[in-house]
Amino acid sequence: MLPTLIDSHLHAQPSADIGRRFQEGFGFQSPPRSGAIPELLESMRCANIRKSLMVPWMPTGQILQGRLAKLGDVSRRQHEEIRNQVLADASALNQWAVDTVTKNPDQLACLVSLDPTLMTAPELEAEVEDKLSKGAIGLKIAPLFLEARPDDPKLAIIFEQAAKHGVHVLSQAGDTKMRGSTAWGHPQYFEEVLRTWPKVKIQLAHLGMGAEDEVARLMSLHDNLYADTSARLHEVGQRDKWSPADAAECFRRLGIERVLFGTNYPMHDQKHFVDVLQSLPLTDDERERILWKNAAELTPALG
Repeated sequence: MLPTLIDSHLHAQPSADIGRRFQEGFGFQSPPRSGAIPELLESMRCANIRKSLMVPWMPTGQILQGRLAKLGDVSRRQHEEIRNQVLADASALNQWAVDTVTKNPDQLACLVSLDPTLMTAPELEAEVEDKLSKGAIGLKIAPLFLEARPDDPKLAIIFEQAAKHGVHVLSQAGDTKMRGSTAWGHPQYFEEVLRTWPKVKIQLAHLGMGAEDEVARLMSLHDNLYADTSARLHEVGQRDKWSPADAAECFRRLGIERVLFGTNYPMHDQKHFVDVLQSLPLTDDERERILWKNAAELTPALG
């Protein structure tokens, strides 16, 4: 076992009840893990993970749409009040994350989750400034749930803020569609972003799920691009999924020096993911880079 591991992508939760509801919303029925902090810290101990990067995210646009649908016709004022409450809830989750990191600085770090399609520019800038000043180390977006491509002008403010503050951006990515719509987070839509902001490091979640060839192409062209293994390593050994050799080959094709270990806990088990990574036909140096060195180079706050 290596002396230090870093989980670069997980979704810890303020309570066990909230964590289970969060997972049930994504189809995980009767989830075995909750994501509550005491459980996470024990999970990290068992998996020998020294530090975990929390992503305090919620699907704000879908929450807003759901609340509006229940009310039927609403006035402009009512719409604005509901929008404000959803954004206040999202900000409170970000605040919970930075407070939790303050209590566990050696074990936890966190990002600031943002919705540039609902927030005004001043609102977004204020949220970034506030949470980074309190200890957050990067920004998070989910194009699939924003229903906007990363190269959409509405999302430019995210990368502008990352450049301004010298932090990285973690984004949902993949050939994944929701309700039959566009694969808003497809890696191909990051090409212009990578070209426009070459100094902003961008972390694509889930290895660009289903579009790994495009991630590999982009990584060969842009040294500010990374990808994490969250929500992927449980597939190794499954029928019609990856063999251990397939997974190792994929990492090498992407570029070992920019693949990050991530789990998507609590949806997936941290120790299982560590065990899978340790079992792959990789060299010790390759394993070490994925399990912690690349994350420490992505942002010193994780080192």
